[in-house]
Amino acid sequence: MFNQLEGIRNVQAQALVEDFRRAENFVLTLSEDPMIINAIKEFKTAFAKLEKVEITPYEREKLVDFYEKGFIPELKKNTQENPVAQNYVPFKPAEEYLQYQYIAANPNPLGEKYKLDSAPDQSEYSIVHERYHQRFRHIVKRFAFYDIFLIDTTGQVLYSEKKEVDFVTNLKEGPYANSNLAKAFQQSADSRDLYYVSLVDFQQYTPHYARAGAFITTPVFEGNEPLGVLILELNKDKLNQVMTFQGKNWQKAGLGKTGETFLVGEDSLLRTDTRLFIEDKPAYFKLLESKNVDAKTINQIRNKGSGVLLQKISTDAVQKALAGESGAIFYKDFRGIPVVGAYQPVKIDNFRWALVAKMDEAEAFEPVSELTKRLIITSAILIPLFTLLSFWVSRLLAGPINHLIAGTKRVAAGEKDVQVKVESQDEIGNLTETFNSMAGSIDEKDRLIQKEIEENNRLLLNILPEPVAKRMRSGEENIADSFANVTIIYVEIEGFAELSDNSTANQSMKLLNELIVAFDETAEQFGVEKLKTIGSSYIAVCGLSIAREDHTKRAVDFSLALLKLINILNQKQGSNLGLDIGVHSGPVVAGIIGKSKFIYELWGETMNIATLIHTSDDTNIIQVSESVYKSLQGMYDFKPVNDFTLKGKGNIPVWSLHPLYYLANNSVGVQS
Repeated sequence: MFNQLEGIRNVQAQALVEDFRRAENFVLTLSEDPMIINAIKEFKTAFAKLEKVEITPYEREKLVDFYEKGFIPELKKNTQENPVAQNYVPFKPAEEYLQYQYIAANPNPLGEKYKLDSAPDQSEYSIVHERYHQRFRHIVKRFAFYDIFLIDTTGQVLYSEKKEVDFVTNLKEGPYANSNLAKAFQQSADSRDLYYVSLVDFQQYTPHYARAGAFITTPVFEGNEPLGVLILELNKDKLNQVMTFQGKNWQKAGLGKTGETFLVGEDSLLRTDTRLFIEDKPAYFKLLESKNVDAKTINQIRNKGSGVLLQKISTDAVQKALAGESGAIFYKDFRGIPVVGAYQPVKIDNFRWALVAKMDEAEAFEPVSELTKRLIITSAILIPLFTLLSFWVSRLLAGPINHLIAGTKRVAAGEKDVQVKVESQDEIGNLTETFNSMAGSIDEKDRLIQKEIEENNRLLLNILPEPVAKRMRSGEENIADSFANVTIIYVEIEGFAELSDNSTANQSMKLLNELIVAFDETAEQFGVEKLKTIGSSYIAVCGLSIAREDHTKRAVDFSLALLKLINILNQKQGSNLGLDIGVHSGPVVAGIIGKSKFIYELWGETMNIATLIHTSDDTNIIQVSESVYKSLQGMYDFKPVNDFTLKGKGNIPVWSLHPLYYLANNSVGVQS
C-alpha cells in the first residue's frame, strides 16, 4: 500500500508542477503580445482623461449604496471583522467615475459584472474597453483563470475582467495596498528582467469577499522600457480538480472509498478541499464541531463553500512535508482516524506546499486481514496433517536429500541465488556440489539474458513508437498503418550551414546536438513525437502513436515554443540561427521500412505538403496549410501568404502565423 500511495503522490506532484509551469509560460508569452502592450497604453491614456471628471451627487450616492448594501453584507459573511463601506469606496475622480459606470450602474448582479462589454457613457475609456474586453474574457474562460489585470507602473489597475471592487483602484495607496495582489504587482514592478515571472500564494482576498486568491505576475515591457504589469488570478476550483482527479474520481485513481490527495500551505491551512467536505458536508461540519473548531470559522467555511485558508491541518505527514521530507507513514489524520499516508513537499516558485496522499488504515489492509483469517483456518486444518506426514517422510529419507529437493523446487519456482549446504563428503555431498554449480550457472545465464533483453528493448524504443515496438517483438511482420488525420511539423534550421563553415566540426556538432536535444525535450512537453532529423532539418508528428483530438493545436504550440527556444539559444550562444517551420494536417501511412537495418517512416501527400510549405523568405516564421488554418482560425493571428504549387495537386493556400498568445497544453488545473 505504501508503494501505491507513493505512486499516486508522485503523479499528483508532477501534474501540479507541470500545470504551474504551463501557466508561467502562458503569462510570460502573453505579456510579449502586441495586444497587451497596446491595451495598457490605450487604457492608461483613456484613464488619464477621466482624472478631473467629477461624478454627480446622485451617482456618488448610488456608488456608496452599492458598497453598503451589496459588497459589505457579502464581505461580513466571510470575515470575523466588522468592515465599513467608507474604507473601500474610492475617492479619486477617475476611480469613482469608472466604478460607478462599470459596477454600481452595471445592471448585471454581483459575480456577473464582467458581462457588460461597454458602459453607455461614450467615454474614450469605454470605447477602448469594448475593443478589448471580449478578447480578455475569452482568455479567462478558455484557459480557466479567474481574472486578468492590466496595471501601470504607478500601481493603478487600468483594467480587470471580473469587475470586482479592485477594479481601477491603486495598489500602492488604495484599500488593497496590503493584499497579495499588491504583492504580486510590486514583485514585477521591481524587476527589470524581461523574462521574470512569479507566483504569489493563496491569501484571503477582500474583493472576493475574503475568499482565497492567488496570482501569477510578470512585467510588461515596450522594447526595454517597463510599461506595466500583467497579472492573472488562478482559479482555486481548478486546483481542486487536480487533487480530486478531475472531479471526485478517487476510486478510479486507486484511492478506494476513503483515500484522497490534498494540499496544505506553509501556514498549515488547506489549499484544496478534503474529500469529507466534498462528499458529506453534514458529517464534515459535525466533525469540526466535535474537534472544538471555532464556531466563526465553521460559519465562514459554510458561507464560502470551502475550507481553503480556513481549516488547519498539522498532522505528522503535513509537518514532515513542510519540513522538506518525503516518505510514507502510519498516523492519525485530522479526523483522528488511523491512516496510511504518503507525503512530500511541492516547491512552487518561492513558497512550499505539503502534498499528502492517504487512505484509512482499515481499508488499506482489508485484503490482508481477510487473507490472515483464511490462513489461520487453513493452518488449523493442515498443520496436524503435515506434522504426521513429515514425521513419516523423515523416517524414510535422509536430511540431505530433503535439502536438495527443497533447493530444486526453489530453482523451479524461479528463485535466484539458490545454494544448498554440503553436509557430507559421500555421494550425496557430490550430488549437492553438482546441484550448487548448476544453480549458479543458471543464475548467471539468466542475468545475462535479462540484461540483453533490456538493452534490446531500449534500443528498439529509440527507433520505434512503443505500440509498434510491442507488435514487432510479438513477431508481427510487414507492419504498416493508415492514420486518418495527424499533424506534421517540418522544421529547417536556417543559418546552420554558414555557422558550420566558420566553426570546427566538434563545435558544430555540439551546437546541433544541444539544439536537437532541446527540440526533443520540448516535443515531449507538448505530446509531439520526433520522427527523424536529416542534417539541419527536424521532422515531428502529433496524433500518431497517441490519438489526440487537439493534435493540430499541440503542433502549433510546439512550433511557437521552438521559435522562443531558438531566440534564447541565439542570446546564449551569440549566434544568428533561425527556423522555417511548415505545419500541415492530414492522412498518412506509417510503417517499418527495411529488415536488418530498419526505420519507422511516414509517407503520403501530407508529408510532402508539410515539407513544401516550410520554406520562406523570412526566418523564424511558421507557415500552415488550409487544414491547420481552418482548425485553429480565431485562436491565432493568421496572415495569408503566396500560394505554393505541388506537382499533381496545383496551388496550395498557405498562411503565416503570428501568435496572439502562447497556447500551452492546458491551464492550471487541467491535466494533459
